[in-house]
Amino acid sequence: MVRAQIVGATGYGGLGMVELLLRHPHFTISGLLAKTDVGRPLSDFFPHLRGFCDRVVEEAEPERIGRDCDVVIFATPDGVGMQYAADLVARGVRVLDYSGDFRFASPEDYARYAQLHPSLRGRPHAAPDLLPRAVYGLPELNREAIRTAPVVGNPGCFAVAMILGLAPAVQARIVDPRSLICDGKTGISGAGKKPSQVHHFPERNENVTPYRVASHQHTVETTLTLSRLAGEPVGLTFVPHLLPVTRGIICTLYATLTEPLTTAQVHAVYQAFYREEPFVRLLPPGATATLKAVLGSNLCDISVTVDEPHRRLVVVSVIDNLLKGQAGVALQNLNLMFGFPETLGLERVPLYP
Repeated sequence: MVRAQIVGATGYGGLGMVELLLRHPHFTISGLLAKTDVGRPLSDFFPHLRGFCDRVVEEAEPERIGRDCDVVIFATPDGVGMQYAADLVARGVRVLDYSGDFRFASPEDYARYAQLHPSLRGRPHAAPDLLPRAVYGLPELNREAIRTAPVVGNPGCFAVAMILGLAPAVQARIVDPRSLICDGKTGISGAGKKPSQVHHFPERNENVTPYRVASHQHTVETTLTLSRLAGEPVGLTFVPHLLPVTRGIICTLYATLTEPLTTAQVHAVYQAFYREEPFVRLLPPGATATLKAVLGSNLCDISVTVDEPHRRLVVVSVIDNLLKGQAGVALQNLNLMFGFPETLGLERVPLYP
């Protein structure tokens, strides 16, 4: 059995990892650590886990991190995993980090991300020498590199939806790479567990709120990834919005076609790109991706349409932000890292309603 320690176990991301690992035949949870809600069983904080995970949550003290485990999963905010990763790797412990700490191959790329993150501006990376050895954890693009990586940086939730939605068109060079636009919407769980006035029910109910307009940090990893696929820099304008729903991300993506194409022709490009992907469902022409169709699953649903009079591609990409955007893609990465079938523990149908 692979021993997995979860740091940040009492947040939504840590909870999602616990729920998935409890069903996995080859992973065992060797430790639950957190900074809050400690000293009591995890099931005290999440009652649906009673009888399934009654392990006591320990204080995330430095000496406990990496103890008695083969992999440490940092379900923590930015800046935490980078403090411990170099020591863990030196000890032969592998690292999977949910935050942006290891999504970038160089300190310069990380600095671009940090500049857009309110809590990171001006703070250098704590383990810059480890960045070239880390792998960006989007299996659909980096599957082979993930298998042997000592550190995997889980992708951002919005970035998953945007990259998967645009990758086939960008790689095939059927769109102008400087013309990319994303209107993104997320459920409130994407903001995490910590309460605030902005996330208070009266503020969110019956309300849709744009935020970080054209300045969201996930734009950086998205443009870097798509630029590599395109072979040239891409331009992306991204405007995220908060929805009055618990979970889910829907991105409506727009790009100008480089030549006249039909919906059927673009659909064929996407079909070839995703033919072997177990967690990407390309919908038939005429169908449109919706949030409820992926709820509770590790799926990404994609629909493509061409606005022929304006030579514009419209892609709708939807995921469950807590699964394909967080814990689900994390388990995909863990399966790859430890040589298990990529879909193991993720063979669940979507929930409805």
